Amino acid sequence: MGALRTQHQEETNRRLAEVSSLQRLTAALLQQQTLDDVLALVCSEAQQLTGAQGARLLLLENETWLRVFHQTGHVVPKLERVPLGDSLSGLGVLQKKPLRINDPANSPQLIQPHPDLKSLLAMPLLLKGEVIGTLHLVNKSGGFTEDDTRILGLFTDQAAIAIANAQFHEQTKQRAVINERQRLARELHDSVTQVLYSVILYADATRLALAADKKAEASENLQELRTLARQAMADMRLLLFRLHPPVLEDEGLVAALQARLEAIEARAGLQIDLRAEGENTLPIAMEEELYKVALEALNNVVKHAKAEQVTVHLLFTDQGCVLTIQDDGVGFDPVTVQGGGLGLRSIAGRVQQIGGNLLVESAPRQGTKLQVAVNIPPEAPVTQATHSLRAER
Repeated sequence: MGALRTQHQEETNRRLAEVSSLQRLTAALLQQQTLDDVLALVCSEAQQLTGAQGARLLLLENETWLRVFHQTGHVVPKLERVPLGDSLSGLGVLQKKPLRINDPANSPQLIQPHPDLKSLLAMPLLLKGEVIGTLHLVNKSGGFTEDDTRILGLFTDQAAIAIANAQFHEQTKQRAVINERQRLARELHDSVTQVLYSVILYADATRLALAADKKAEASENLQELRTLARQAMADMRLLLFRLHPPVLEDEGLVAALQARLEAIEARAGLQIDLRAEGENTLPIAMEEELYKVALEALNNVVKHAKAEQVTVHLLFTDQGCVLTIQDDGVGFDPVTVQGGGLGLRSIAGRVQQIGGNLLVESAPRQGTKLQVAVNIPPEAPVTQATHSLRAER
């Protein structure tokens, strides 16, 4: 009875360890961790589940090679890349089946195995029936068992999903970086390059005016040159700031906006006023979108408003936040920009992503007020938003 009870307890412990590992892997999937974090978790959990001395994870690099992306513990032999067509790893990938070898020296599947390799369990990582890589466990005392294969089969199913999810998020970030670079290049051409071209034209006109002793015309050209140079400097500061923005996770929304106002608006000669009320409890994703909305609005102020003062107000509540940005610039007629213009379409799209309400008030020579109200979602973010333009009378 005692021996049977011990056997049942050991079986229970193994099942609990299995469930715990799957829960941790599922949590990693939900938390959208980085690819490196997920790979490290997969290797360490697999090693603990089986009692192996080492674990190695290889992912498909292309149609002919597997690349080692992570390993933990003592793994033999040392590898960086493995060919698909002429290797044990490649065989497991092509067959889409586990490989379990507990006697490498006498295995027909291994030619001249590494002398320190005592046992091997290779599990394919399958996603929707297609192999994305393989997980190797090496050197378990007593060899790997059918139970190890069963447990790792469940584990690698979840692992493949977590890895694919992490890869997707990294690829999305990379695409976002590429898109932002392309956008910066377009803005550099559309703003700074065009301004510098105008500077050259005015410089040539000034030289001709001075040669013809037209001092009044030369003086006007020099004043225009000064204005253009200031505009080019402001545009360059905007682009440089976007290349190296503050990190919200480290500094928070209020500090990030303060850094932006001091780096751009204040140096462009605007009087700045940033006020924040209440405690910020916004999720980081909502903070990021609000920050991007604020940047779009402030860019409009610098480029188009010809303002002398800009005020940014953040009102945090238990339910969410109200962001207000107001300037004393030239303003505009809302009728002429209804549905888009002055960056409003982009702002409205960002506000919609976080289920917020956007209100823009403006009139010619009366400045502009932009207000965004967002609520913290109880579970999932709301996808509907309202966008209205209203003239001040």
